Amino acid sequence: MRIAGALVLALVLAAGAARAGERCAAATLDAARELAERAAGFLAASGPEIALPRFMNPAGGFVAGDLYVFVFDFDGRLRASGGWPETVGARIGLGDGAGGGIYARMRRLALDAGRGWVEYSWYNPCTRQIEPKASYIVRVGDFIVGVGAYKKPGV
Repeated sequence: MRIAGALVLALVLAAGAARAGERCAAATLDAARELAERAAGFLAASGPEIALPRFMNPAGGFVAGDLYVFVFDFDGRLRASGGWPETVGARIGLGDGAGGGIYARMRRLALDAGRGWVEYSWYNPCTRQIEPKASYIVRVGDFIVGVGAYKKPGV
């Protein structure tokens, strides 16, 4: 399990370096929250068969600059990722750059409150540094929909 998670993280880091030039316009936390809420509404209205492929399509309206939608199920399987499509299908217990369990915190928040912010440290392919990031997540039935943004200093 840990090896699979490490492999997925390695894929994310490698792909991130290759894509850094494509999407280095830093988004705001408000924009991340708005996109997550919009994606959650689309998933609820359209169902996973329509919504999940759309979230992964760069021209589908759910990828903007360095913002993209990701979707987990409650078993920890990544069901969609507009930023890292090569990781879809993996069951991972994501850890952050500081050793924290990101997925476990997202799952707990989704079950307890239904929506909210999860803060963690993550590799930023634009700066090639581990940086503070926050993802806004929304529970939609058996799914956790999220969008993250790197935090600006002082935010």
